[in-house]
Amino acid sequence: MGSFIGRLFRGDQGPREPGPPLAGTEPRFLPGGEERIYRGSKTVAGSDPATGKRVFRAGVGLSTSSQREADDEAEREAQRALQDALVERNKEAGGYAYFADRRAEPLVEILRGPFEEAARITVNTYGSIVMNAKAALFADEDVEDWLEDGPDPRSTDAPATLREVLGRRPELAVRVYRTKAGWRYLVTNRLFDPTAEDARTLLLELGADPKYELLCRVQRSFRARLTPKPWRAGRRALWIDATKGVGRQELQTYVDATWSYATARFISGAGPADTIAEINGIVDYHDRWTQAASDKALA
Repeated sequence: MGSFIGRLFRGDQGPREPGPPLAGTEPRFLPGGEERIYRGSKTVAGSDPATGKRVFRAGVGLSTSSQREADDEAEREAQRALQDALVERNKEAGGYAYFADRRAEPLVEILRGPFEEAARITVNTYGSIVMNAKAALFADEDVEDWLEDGPDPRSTDAPATLREVLGRRPELAVRVYRTKAGWRYLVTNRLFDPTAEDARTLLLELGADPKYELLCRVQRSFRARLTPKPWRAGRRALWIDATKGVGRQELQTYVDATWSYATARFISGAGPADTIAEINGIVDYHDRWTQAASDKALA
């Protein structure tokens, strides 16, 4: 039985290669790295001046100090999202609570660059490990040449999107990866401010989802998944406690269970063969955890 359902209930056969050990020694990876985190949520409503229809927007607030501080932030963010919606700015911001909540993901590790913090490694809502890079621009472009339960994607030729971008921006050095659903690009010879217009423009030119571009601005980081989506690896999602994080052994077992699949496969470099010092550690960590040099099936 070769289907996803078959893998899910049968499990993989034979010995399994363990994944790399998680950083540190603490027994749990805590939300935001804090012993306690307060969460507040607020929904507000207004009337669309053009149609008179009621518009609802939600906000989430997070605080390591008090519930009141979290509630106050939730109110501010809900009002900001509502005002954006009423003047037709950032319609995607209706899901702002989703973006804000990412700050409270269990913190696994902080990567230090040669001069400052380079990235935070966290665990997302279904148990995959994720890199949140401070200034290293990642962009994922989805394409339609794969099946959820099928073989690896067919194409290994970089798409026209990238060629067109580099035709306009020949100074950019880009590492090109194949993913299960498409392509991943990492710019290696310059840093970007995730909130700046040039980052927004480049992300959209590279084919990134507009909601991802918004997420980068809200989170002030560029996000790249490092370990497989569990359902593609024949596993159920790992349940993450929103207030207690995840246990070290639980997460390590989950990493080991999905390590027979890769997340991204390095295809080639494009543009100048340059990598600045601030990006070197990002490339090494990303490629080790995505198993970019392996020939494993992608998930």
